[in-house]
Amino acid sequence: MDESGSDDVLRLVLERVDSHVSLIRAAAVCRRWRRAIADAAFLRRYRSLHGPAVAGYYHNERTSLRWRDGQPAFVPSSPSMVDARHFSLDFLPDVAGSWTILDGRGSLLLLGHASHAEFSDNVVCEPLTRRYRRIHLLPDCVDGCYGWELFLLDGESNEAGGRISMSNFRVLCVFLRGVFLRGDLTHAAMYTVGSSWNKKNIDPSLKLSVPMGHSGGCWYFVQGKALIILDGSTGDFSSCELPPLRDWDSDTWEHDFFVANGRDGRLHIFTLSDNTMKMLTRLEGGEWALERSIVLPEATSGLPGYEPSSFSGLQLILTIGAGFVILVPLCVNMWPFSINLETMEAAPAAKNMGQLVYEFELPWPPALHACLDR
Repeated sequence: MDESGSDDVLRLVLERVDSHVSLIRAAAVCRRWRRAIADAAFLRRYRSLHGPAVAGYYHNERTSLRWRDGQPAFVPSSPSMVDARHFSLDFLPDVAGSWTILDGRGSLLLLGHASHAEFSDNVVCEPLTRRYRRIHLLPDCVDGCYGWELFLLDGESNEAGGRISMSNFRVLCVFLRGVFLRGDLTHAAMYTVGSSWNKKNIDPSLKLSVPMGHSGGCWYFVQGKALIILDGSTGDFSSCELPPLRDWDSDTWEHDFFVANGRDGRLHIFTLSDNTMKMLTRLEGGEWALERSIVLPEATSGLPGYEPSSFSGLQLILTIGAGFVILVPLCVNMWPFSINLETMEAAPAAKNMGQLVYEFELPWPPALHACLDR
């Protein structure tokens, strides 16, 4: 077998390495392996065969029941394998007050400065490489608006299959007239690395509510009986009908409705009504199907601190994360519990996690090129 054929076999073997960490270790074996792994075509194929490596999860520590409150915190996916010290945000500009996570995507975080009105001082950073870019809203974009919201979006995929990095990310800013995240969208602007802010067309009839979660790279909101979807790859909005389970025009929907990540790539909605949690899945034809349900008093009856009276009122959604939700009864004592969205099993939970948990991926592609000739 000639050298090119031997390299083809080597790449086929390396494509079957089961984790990004193991792939980086394989690149340290010798120069030939390192060159094969650093090839952009190989990295693109590898990324298509293997999901991203999740290093852990960021959230804002909760100090009250406000939508965003508290300082960022990192929880490693595997404490024995991931050193949380490498994911510190202590490299960010030292300013009065604290930074708050507004969005997270891939290996990047979008943060706002909590002491500034409406988070007008922002950074996009990559914690693992300790790089950041400061982003300021243009005054002429802000004039006449009562509020705005920022979202972190993908850039164009690079030749190694990476969809977002410090060199190609985008930030979408939607400007509102009305109460914070409950108003009419007046206009939007897109920040692109290298070209600053540019106006983006948007449907003026759209109204946004408090975000109901993010899943599969999209953000979800409610407008009347419609689910509004912000595509994190394109920055475009679309909508679909909510399942006809209840009166979605009620003022109580924000207490008992949320969207969360599913492991199967399909859109899942979870509702709370009469102390019962129901999971609905949107099928390929667009219709909604009830997949499973759980009666919360029964599921939590064996947990420490359980009291039947805890379920005499509403359950408040404290935290939405990848594969779980944390609830707390609206009663005198804070008694949070989590529900595993795959198994519908209950467990005790922490009460200081903020509303949303952001999955943090290792940067792609891995930094191998500097060692090719060694």
